[in-house]
Amino acid sequence: MTTLCLTLDYELFGSGRGNVFQHMIEPTNRMLKICQEHNIKLTIFFEVVEYWKIKEAYENGISMGYDSNPAEAIEEQLKRAYKLGHDVQLHLHPQWIDAKYVNEAWELNLDYWRLPEVPDHANESISMGLSDLLRSGKETLEALLQNDHPEYKCNILRAGGYNIDPSERLLKVLQEHSFIADSSVYYGGKAEGNLSRYDYSNISDSKAYWYTTEDSLLTTNGKSSGFLELPIYAKTKRRFLKYDTVRVKSAMQNKANSIEKFKNNSAKKSKLETLMFLLQKEALTWDFCLFSKRKMKSFLNSAVKLQKQSAMLFHPFVLVGHPKDFYYSDALLFLAKQSTKKNLDFVTITDLVNKIKQQ
Repeated sequence: MTTLCLTLDYELFGSGRGNVFQHMIEPTNRMLKICQEHNIKLTIFFEVVEYWKIKEAYENGISMGYDSNPAEAIEEQLKRAYKLGHDVQLHLHPQWIDAKYVNEAWELNLDYWRLPEVPDHANESISMGLSDLLRSGKETLEALLQNDHPEYKCNILRAGGYNIDPSERLLKVLQEHSFIADSSVYYGGKAEGNLSRYDYSNISDSKAYWYTTEDSLLTTNGKSSGFLELPIYAKTKRRFLKYDTVRVKSAMQNKANSIEKFKNNSAKKSKLETLMFLLQKEALTWDFCLFSKRKMKSFLNSAVKLQKQSAMLFHPFVLVGHPKDFYYSDALLFLAKQSTKKNLDFVTITDLVNKIKQQ
């Protein structure tokens, strides 16, 4: 049996662009319908700071172009998803902490793109410190879901943009607030941009998970207890190979954001440097929203092979996706239809933590 955990980063675009109904509610509804038909469980990593700001603006009479309350739509969808058996856990993009809606657009504080750089306490440049941010995020999710589901706990994190390192200070704060696991690392990942910066290039896919040391989420304590890191599965590919038909078509659907992202990645690069950049290898995360059917088949076959060869008795795989990217359902439907043939088990991230603890 191959265990898959499908995780969804539930958010608008990192720049503040996007429409809650078009880029979150509607695609998530389509996903939930497929999951219900094929008995698949999702884990929704809810970007809560963005939600706070949208809710605050709407309640203060700023419609943001919406005909109905976007915060209420988010709340209703998450409640429905959890009732259907899916999981909801915490996702944080700190650039939203002091966001303002000005001239029909969100202005974000890009100086705080990376969660580990949020200071311990509020100061003149940011209105919320790290501990208050994690505590408030946890409280928001539990207030939303515990009334109908007293057993619910918010205790697993995914950092925005996979920015989790250096993690010593963050890890201490997570444990202070009773978090038990993180899922921000991905195999072989590396970013050296103006916004995202991390280096997971030495993380091997031979370890499906590990209990961390006290000073880093990237290293194992060699024990069978402690704080868990649940990495996202990724394979190293030449960068241009990720741009198949599905990814290009999805990028065209989100044209403004795609152009902005391309400019950020190609800034200060000549044409030759841009070409060399595309020829370089990078770690491609297992994305059930952006993959073609062919790419999904390739990753699934690699995962099944890796699991059979693994030295770990239990070797699960964490996948990632974003509602804003979910325009084509071929890859998810392929995965669903393979569940019987490939003997697949779909679990939430809370179920995954519980299974690991039972090993």
